[in-house]
Amino acid sequence: MLRPNLAREPLLDTRPVVAVSLVLAFVALVLTAASVADFLGARGREREQSDRLEALRQEHQGLRAEVEAASRRLAAVGWKQLESEASSLGSVAAKRSLSWSRMLADLERVVPWNVRLTSINPGIDDKGVVTLSLTGVAADRDSWLQLIARCFADEGFSDPRPSSEEAPIASGSQGYQFVLSVKYTPGGGR
Repeated sequence: MLRPNLAREPLLDTRPVVAVSLVLAFVALVLTAASVADFLGARGREREQSDRLEALRQEHQGLRAEVEAASRRLAAVGWKQLESEASSLGSVAAKRSLSWSRMLADLERVVPWNVRLTSINPGIDDKGVVTLSLTGVAADRDSWLQLIARCFADEGFSDPRPSSEEAPIASGSQGYQFVLSVKYTPGGGR
C-alpha cells in the first residue's frame, strides 16, 4: 500500500553524509597536524645541517690556513742541506753501530804475524757495506801477498784491492808499506 507523502519536501537521511564528513574532517586534521610536525622537524634538521655546514666551512678555512703556513715553512727549508746532514748523521750512526772489538778480532784472525797495521779506517756507504782501508807494513812481499790471500779466503772479508805498495828500497823503511781496501762483513767468518 502506498502512503501519501504529506511533507512539503521529501525527508532525506543526512546522517551518513555528516558522519563521513566528520570522519574526513578528522582525517584531514590529523594529516595536517602530521604534515606540520614533519615540516617543523625537517626545518629543524635543515637548520642543524646548515649550522654544521657552516662549522665545517670554518674548520676548512682554519685547516687551509694551517696548510698554507706549513707550506711556507717547508718552502723555507734547505732540503739539500737537510739531506746532506741526514746522510752524514746516518753515516755516523752506522759507524757507531760497527763493533770495533769484533772487527779487530776478525782482523787478528786474518793478518799474518809478520804484518803490522798502522791505520784502520772504516767507511760505510749508503747500502750499509763496510769498507776498511788498511795501511800497514809487511816484513816481506810474501807476507804482504799472504794477507791478500787470507782476505780472499776469509768469509768476513771480500774484494781486497791494493791501493799502493812500496818496496823497502824505495821508501827507505824496514818493510813493504801498503794500503789495502777490503769489504768487511761483521762476523762473516764465524
